[in-house]
Amino acid sequence: MAYNQSRVKMFRRCQRQYSFRYDMAEVMGLDPRREMVPKVKKVQLERGTWMHKLLEAHHREWAGVKTKPWQKVHRKLTREFDALFEEEKELYGDLPNECERLFRNYLRAWREDIGRYTVARLDNGSPAIEFVVEASLDRWGIRDPFKGQIDILVEDAELGGLWIWDHKNVKNIPTDDERMMSPQNCMYVWALRKKGLDIRGFVYNYLRTKPPTVPRVLRRSTQYGPAGTLSQAARMDTDYYTYLQAIKETHGEDWKRWAKRVYAAKLIQLKERQWMWYRRIPIPVEDEKIRQALGEFITSAKDIERRALRYPPRSYTYSCKWGCEYHELCTASFAGLDISDMVKHDFTFDDERYAEADPKFDLLKD
Repeated sequence: MAYNQSRVKMFRRCQRQYSFRYDMAEVMGLDPRREMVPKVKKVQLERGTWMHKLLEAHHREWAGVKTKPWQKVHRKLTREFDALFEEEKELYGDLPNECERLFRNYLRAWREDIGRYTVARLDNGSPAIEFVVEASLDRWGIRDPFKGQIDILVEDAELGGLWIWDHKNVKNIPTDDERMMSPQNCMYVWALRKKGLDIRGFVYNYLRTKPPTVPRVLRRSTQYGPAGTLSQAARMDTDYYTYLQAIKETHGEDWKRWAKRVYAAKLIQLKERQWMWYRRIPIPVEDEKIRQALGEFITSAKDIERRALRYPPRSYTYSCKWGCEYHELCTASFAGLDISDMVKHDFTFDDERYAEADPKFDLLKD
């Protein structure tokens, strides 16, 4: 199995969690390279996957590739969603409309920036979108290579050079420290620089996936506005485009007059807060940071090779119950129960992440 950032990060977080995902296939008598994942994804993961597919379609259009437009991809995903059991749809809520609204707002937020970037091309002329890069770790005595999937590689007319974009679908945009200390940006830059590419840095392309609140119409006059108008509560967790659409739907053909006379201050406030929903943050990656991240990655890979298979230690914290997909398995196994039926009922086994790169990207493999 290749070493990727997600695999190493999970091992650092909790070796028992790692064992459930990466060792359970062998325990169950299956191909040991397969990974155990829940059959039903959490809504955050499902929304993130949906948005990622829309972004990929948009970028291929942007690069001039003859492909399905994102609207058709969205309709296909919606049909698949509609075919789910009612219990599953209830779990995910109004996912199709939420994803479409979020994505349209994302496109509006960045429409003026699109001319700044050009999708890079690989040596064979293919656009550098959703490709796997592989780099050998033999030098450090590690048999399996590093692999990572690049969302998109762009040329930046303003900053110069090539920049790796990584899409982050997040509930809330994290702090600067989390970005600066993340080894992911360093490892991806290291792997592509090994191919001789002029990689200047890494861009976190954040899209906040908590659906913006649709403002409610006030039934009576309050501190948030007169009766019949939209609430202008200062702490409303919404974005500019969602609020503007609500003005259009509430006030019809006369919406522009209402926007200028009644909602101008609110719209200005929301316009200034767009960074809370959509941000692109470039991180220049220096050689010293790469040395630190690579050293830690290699240390982790060696620890994985030497890991305890019989009693992998748990790193139990208060967040396990809601933050770990294997929590119920963990508690049941700790109590000495047979978890094989739980595994068969609630989990499935996927192919190794980034197992097979597209043949057209072989030039990026050592």
